[in-house]
Amino acid sequence: MLNPQTNLIELSSQDYLKYSKQIMIENIGIEGQKRLKKSKILIIGAGGLSCPIMMYLAGSGIGYIGIIDDDKIDISNLNRQILYNELDINKLKVVSAQNQLYKINQNCKVITHKYKLSHSNKIEVIKYYDIIIDTTDNFETRNNINKACYELSKTYIYGAVDNFFGQMSVFNYKDGIQYKDLYYMDMSEYQNCNVNGIMGITTSYLGTLQAIETIKIITGYKQKLNNKIIICNLINTLINHQKIYRQKRYTEIIVTNSNQTIKSYNKKTYQNKQVILIDIRTNKEFMKEHMEKSINIPLKSFRLYKTIKFLKKYENIGSIFIRCSNLNRTLVASSILELHKIQHKL
Repeated sequence: MLNPQTNLIELSSQDYLKYSKQIMIENIGIEGQKRLKKSKILIIGAGGLSCPIMMYLAGSGIGYIGIIDDDKIDISNLNRQILYNELDINKLKVVSAQNQLYKINQNCKVITHKYKLSHSNKIEVIKYYDIIIDTTDNFETRNNINKACYELSKTYIYGAVDNFFGQMSVFNYKDGIQYKDLYYMDMSEYQNCNVNGIMGITTSYLGTLQAIETIKIITGYKQKLNNKIIICNLINTLINHQKIYRQKRYTEIIVTNSNQTIKSYNKKTYQNKQVILIDIRTNKEFMKEHMEKSINIPLKSFRLYKTIKFLKKYENIGSIFIRCSNLNRTLVASSILELHKIQHKL
């Protein structure tokens, strides 16, 4: 629960009218509405994920919303960044967002930070807020968020989308898992996580989940996404909850696209073992081109019992390599193998 002391917070007669329907909810009530009004939320990024978050949090009665982004609105943003319209093109996102949020809730104080979050400013920006919501699309910024939230004991709500896929989790909540427990290697060199395009419905769906989780933490719901990650496939309408542990790592990082490199590495390091190269792309992608002697096990099949059984059996006699052209898919596959304590390499 965030802001348990609400003695100094008062709801106006307009507040009671405006939020009457959610005050009726047992787990919110008047005290929960006061906590929402007292909360200070920072949204990092003002793009597709952040638009539904900003709209729903402002609409729910959040008292303070900070937005940090230095980007301007482009026409290509409008399919998914639903807070903006064609009249906003070439305007700063944080300024346009502020104007729109005041139309939703004129009593919400919207603070704009017209620059990027960086290693040098992360502490100064984040320290003023209660909950940090990450809507960015690059690993360097996420690493900065994670380090600052850990140092300042701030709750970090993470979301990421790619095509029709998405994932969300809550980090650093009551000494829970951190971002580095999910992405345990330094991936700062990978600037952009979304390389396969994106639909507005995907960002709206994931952003709404992030907004819900924020409200649950503020109002004290017992059912929170702590130490878990949601993995969504909106094409198949599949939503999986996966537990994340602080544990020994079973992954070794070998960045390569060369079959010969894999063979050489295996010969040098695991002379008494064979190599099994698992290509987790779709069957269609695999048929277009693939490495010699690789085995196609699409990511959607990774949770199947027979897949895990096969890989556990082979772990004892061979070195398992995971190959995919998409970093997000690779990391999801790796997290599944981590869960089952299967040694593997990326």
